Amino acid sequence: MRHVQRIGLGYNNVYLIPGQAGAVLIDAGPDFQGAGEAISEAIGPARPRTVIATHGHLDHAGLARWWQERGAEVGLGRGDEHFASTPHFADETEFAVFGRYVREIGTPEAVVPEVRHGLAQRRHWARAAASEPGGYGQPLRDGRWPTQLRYRHFVPDQILGDGDAIAGTPLKVIACPGHTPGNLVLMDEREGWLFSGDQLLPEMTPTPGVQRSAGAVAGHDWRFRSLPRFLESMNRLAAFKFSYCWPGHGEPFANVAEVIGENIAQIEQRTGRLKQLLDERGRANVYELCEATYPRALKRRFWQIVATVQGHMDILEERDEVLQVAGGYERIR
Repeated sequence: MRHVQRIGLGYNNVYLIPGQAGAVLIDAGPDFQGAGEAISEAIGPARPRTVIATHGHLDHAGLARWWQERGAEVGLGRGDEHFASTPHFADETEFAVFGRYVREIGTPEAVVPEVRHGLAQRRHWARAAASEPGGYGQPLRDGRWPTQLRYRHFVPDQILGDGDAIAGTPLKVIACPGHTPGNLVLMDEREGWLFSGDQLLPEMTPTPGVQRSAGAVAGHDWRFRSLPRFLESMNRLAAFKFSYCWPGHGEPFANVAEVIGENIAQIEQRTGRLKQLLDERGRANVYELCEATYPRALKRRFWQIVATVQGHMDILEERDEVLQVAGGYERIR
């Protein structure tokens, strides 16, 4: 398998690969207005028989149902079924749990209404993106895609797990939970190629998420520990000898081991800084740690900053270096 067709859809890459049982498309692509026409023109008559979404986010799986309507079978990693089946926060229990979490991390009462309003906006947007024929809107300010994205939900034809082979190709699934519970990458074992989705990108480390676990939406285990699993997956990939990486965003690159190492080092460095900060304070909650590390960004990027700090605290907690106590965390000496 030496031929890969890279197709750019706004900010995303998707990859068409020939196979003995028909072409395979890695990532369904984002569903912005005109995306279907754009990918049809790029591919021509060589329609894929199989589409593999590296994870369930709308910019990677948004066109999944569109492909199913054209006869392709869509595969998704085990653990991401909830992304495919329902809009974000459609479950009232899930919405309430996220609302409680805002207070549990120590967010000041004066800030809580604004954050909860943001949650309500996210739910409204997710519902609009899932509507028929809604979702499309004005061009986004960041220019990543021509219009707002739509996400028509779908039932995957295949649920993929670690080690699964993609029929008719040398591609094999490597489960890499972290970015999402069911995140996966694909490896071409003959060429040593990595199709990384959002697991490995050329110029950034993906932000961990505050997200629900694959099953529960309430109770003690409602929150998926994103960053510890992401780091485990990155360390696992470090053991492979990849010759080339085809990422979900940005330019393909050959220095795969170097980029993996940089990602791991960056995570460990930030974890160390937060451990030192907690050493200095003795005890602190997530919001206080966010204020101390990202004071100017916290207001405008609340969930990104909170997810980052929470992720590093999750790593330290799993390493038995911090203890979660009422009102925050304290160091274990």
